[in-house]
Amino acid sequence: MPNLDALQPRVTVNSASGETRTEQLALPTLLALFLVPGALVTVAFGLLVPFVERVGFPPIAGLLLAILIVLVPFELAVILRASRPGLGFWSTIPYRRALPLRDWLWLVPVLILAAFVGFGLSMAIEPTVIATFFAWLPDSFVHPIDLDRAGDYSREAWLATLVAYLALNGFVGPIVEELYFRGYLLPRMEWMGRWAPLVNVSLFSLYHFWSPWQVLGRILGFGPTVYAVRWKANVYLGMVVHCSLNTLGIILVIGMVLGRL
Repeated sequence: MPNLDALQPRVTVNSASGETRTEQLALPTLLALFLVPGALVTVAFGLLVPFVERVGFPPIAGLLLAILIVLVPFELAVILRASRPGLGFWSTIPYRRALPLRDWLWLVPVLILAAFVGFGLSMAIEPTVIATFFAWLPDSFVHPIDLDRAGDYSREAWLATLVAYLALNGFVGPIVEELYFRGYLLPRMEWMGRWAPLVNVSLFSLYHFWSPWQVLGRILGFGPTVYAVRWKANVYLGMVVHCSLNTLGIILVIGMVLGRL
């Protein structure tokens, strides 16, 4: 775990919002803050899968528990630890500029469409990437929701898992990730200039150690959203797009799982 006392400024610059002066983080600290939580979630996922399967739940339940007990507490703790005395949690999130309704109405659908295109292009090569580089991983790791094995678990176990899947991976996880990666870390990368969004989304993609075959897809699919968050200095834009994408995917998965029960 990175030393949270290391969250000290190396340079002070104007944030993209033009409204606050945001303390910048040095590259080694940034690398630790991006990658350590992903490594911890991946380890927890691997350790929890045998446990959840023993008690009758599908492997995805192990990832959901890892999100709940590792991802959310770690990322919120970093933000809270860096908050300014007396100013509270939101003092660490400078990207909160108001966004006109007209921008919401065109940006959100455009970014969602861009994400579908980016992820769609990546999905065309994902099976080859998995077979070539990740065939050694356990099947429960590569396919935490295996439709061919849906009948191995009770309907009650699936219903509980799918509700948790929608809550944690559809809303709680994405909201916390956007607060952390775009609300907290992205403004502290302004010293990278125009490269900051690309570095941010690339490290965010690498942080998902539990699904490394999707690194390219996340960069292509979510990159435009990261650029838009910085452009508009609005972290809520990232939350809406991230939650929308995850929720749409989860609803599709829920429909397919329930169709097998």
